[in-house]
Amino acid sequence: MEIVVALGWSWQRVAVDPLTGGLDADGRDRGSNAAEQAALEHGLRLAERFDGRVLAVTVGPAAADEVLRTALAAGAHEVIRVDRDDPLAPSSLAKNGADTAKAIASALRGRSPDLVLCGDRSADGGTGTTPAFLAARLGAAQALGVVKIETEGQSILAHRRLDGGSREVLRLPRPAVVSVEAAGVRLRRASLPALLAAQQAAVQVIPGERRQPGRAVGRPHRPRPRELPVPTGATAHDRVLELTGALQERIPPTVIGPLSAAEAADELLDYLQRHGYTRGTS
Repeated sequence: MEIVVALGWSWQRVAVDPLTGGLDADGRDRGSNAAEQAALEHGLRLAERFDGRVLAVTVGPAAADEVLRTALAAGAHEVIRVDRDDPLAPSSLAKNGADTAKAIASALRGRSPDLVLCGDRSADGGTGTTPAFLAARLGAAQALGVVKIETEGQSILAHRRLDGGSREVLRLPRPAVVSVEAAGVRLRRASLPALLAAQQAAVQVIPGERRQPGRAVGRPHRPRPRELPVPTGATAHDRVLELTGALQERIPPTVIGPLSAAEAADELLDYLQRHGYTRGTS
């Protein structure tokens, strides 16, 4: 059995400037988080159970080799780093889960892993979408938000936490991508000889694709702020009423239809224009 563990090289603590929104972090405070270390421990245990091999993969610059050397010291058999520049640079490779999954998939080209383990999300504001994107690229089944992994014969069972204290138990097919939470599992402590040997081990580096200058970066849609007149009320209560429009006459909702797709789009655009949402746009 070949088991791949995806490890992150992310900030563990980030300070956000409340005025500018800028990020500040200590460059030495980067590495894999508890969930990713739990994924590595799960991978090592499964490799021992099924006489398999563990491949640790990360995406990052040369400084990210430290994450892979930690995996080697713990018992990983092989490591690969997909080279990329600093994540703050404009030409950074992995700006979102889709880019990260693409980079990891490039490291697995020509391989057929039975199981890919990831943390449920990175520590620096990750969305947790990388495992799903990776499963799509590998054509694998996916089990997200797993809190426990156990074996039953030659099968692997994944426990997912559900609402109300319930659990869902999945019998994983192969291949499968599994994201795990840091729930009750900690990475084993490496021995001193293993630590020293890992510092001298070679790390396989695969060049990563660089984003071309000027290439658009996908971001969530954020509606434009609406311009409101300055309130003129004499008291705070009057000004709040002006801003909220609580005492103004309101237009009741109107049901229009059924309409064709083109007519419905025209009605929606007309509504947005009447209420100032499309002001200044073409």
